[in-house]
Amino acid sequence: MYTDSKILKSLFYIQLFSSFLVVVGHFTASVLYFNDPFWVVALNQISRYGTVLLTIATGYLTAYSFEAKSPAFREFFTGKLVYIFLPYLVSGILYHYLLKKDMPHTAEDYANIFMGKTGDHLYFVFMICQYYVFAYFFRKWITKQNILYVIWILLAVQYVYINYLHKGWLGLSTRHMLPSWIFTLYMGHLLYWYREAILSFLRNNRSILMLLTGIATAAAMFFVVSSKLYVAVHLSFVFATLLSFLVLMVFFLELVDHLRLKFRKGLTYFIFLFHSAFLILFKDFLFEQYGEVAWVFQNTWYSLLYLGLIFGCSCLLSLLLVYLVRGLEQLGKMLGRGRRERLQ
Repeated sequence: MYTDSKILKSLFYIQLFSSFLVVVGHFTASVLYFNDPFWVVALNQISRYGTVLLTIATGYLTAYSFEAKSPAFREFFTGKLVYIFLPYLVSGILYHYLLKKDMPHTAEDYANIFMGKTGDHLYFVFMICQYYVFAYFFRKWITKQNILYVIWILLAVQYVYINYLHKGWLGLSTRHMLPSWIFTLYMGHLLYWYREAILSFLRNNRSILMLLTGIATAAAMFFVVSSKLYVAVHLSFVFATLLSFLVLMVFFLELVDHLRLKFRKGLTYFIFLFHSAFLILFKDFLFEQYGEVAWVFQNTWYSLLYLGLIFGCSCLLSLLLVYLVRGLEQLGKMLGRGRRERLQ
């Protein structure tokens, strides 16, 4: 039987895998400037699954949080402030400095940091922050009882906004805005609310699971060989990723009792935030030492070793940040408890 505990563990593995795909995406984008063998192009296309998998997982975990914890306004947004928004601002300042070799000092600089424009991937967090506000205030309007109807409205909103309504206000791309992802996010809610029925069906109908696996694999191959670039918010890409999400969910559920990776709150998020810093720092280092980096990317084994180094350093930094944030959170609780005792 698939318990909620096992499902949450499988989601952690999906998030970890997704964060690796995000790293692969930005790494291969760098390689394409110098070399574009088939394996690089293929990895770059497949890596786009990472962001969509993270989006669906975010929707699932938010629905779980609302139902299992019923957080009050202060509790919900304090957690998002500590674990999501403040690290996001720190990363924005870091990328501003790394790219411009100067600390932010103008209103435009701070506005760019706030809107996630200092790092190519920070648009995602800017959008997720919009989602958390929307999800909290609409949690009593979009429910399990009506999601099977509302999801079609959200599908239409995502399609219409992307194709007709978005105008690039404030220099923001389509991906910066919540309507471009709203259907994808609430598919995560739907999966949470109907997890027992969906997972039981897949567990009891292995032939259907194999069919979904075959379709998901064929879709991935199609995206690899297609001359058209399918961005993460493209609905055909979203549906293909949804199939992959279900397959990965079942796959990791079968492995959770055998894997010994311990869940670390914030780990995958910190990998997502800070991996690009290592891409920038290592590239600058190679330029200083050798004058160019093409020799790395033109050798497959050097490239893979370089990718492993980027991901490994990102994981180590993220683990340190997990312990730091946890320590600060515990310190805050101790100070708050001490203040309440003094008032009593």
